[in-house]
Amino acid sequence: MYSSNTPRRLKISHNMTETEKSLVRYLEFEDIQAIYEELQHKFENEGEPIPPFSTAHHKDIDALVKIPQSEYFGKEQYPALESKAAILFYTINKKHIFLNANKRMSIATLLVFLFINHKRLSISEDALTDKAIWLAETTHSHDFDEIKLGLEEWIAGNMREIEISI
Repeated sequence: MYSSNTPRRLKISHNMTETEKSLVRYLEFEDIQAIYEELQHKFENEGEPIPPFSTAHHKDIDALVKIPQSEYFGKEQYPALESKAAILFYTINKKHIFLNANKRMSIATLLVFLFINHKRLSISEDALTDKAIWLAETTHSHDFDEIKLGLEEWIAGNMREIEISI
């Protein structure tokens, strides 16, 4: 799914405190496509086919990869890693970028984004699936800011460093 040979764009997140300052790695269009195609292959083998990537809303994917990096009047809209992860999870899940598998894509993209930033979620698969289903079932009457804050807190509370041994 993710090749260490794939070139990555790196950006320093300037709104973090000095102790939190780190390089943030962002997903690109090709990464989203690779994640999707991996899920497509996996679920095709399990008898749950997913439509081809060509059916996805490509302009929405272009926007998706830019969202975590977005700035408003020179200030990051999503300054913390958990807020960047939360907006990816939310956007894929709620915006229906894909004809099918939006919940699965939101989970996979969240996990890959955290992984390339040396983080993981310390929760069960069932808890992660339940969160994706809950988010998909929220209605427009729910406040976006409240949902986003809840997702950020949930991710931050379950996010752990990946042990890297050299």
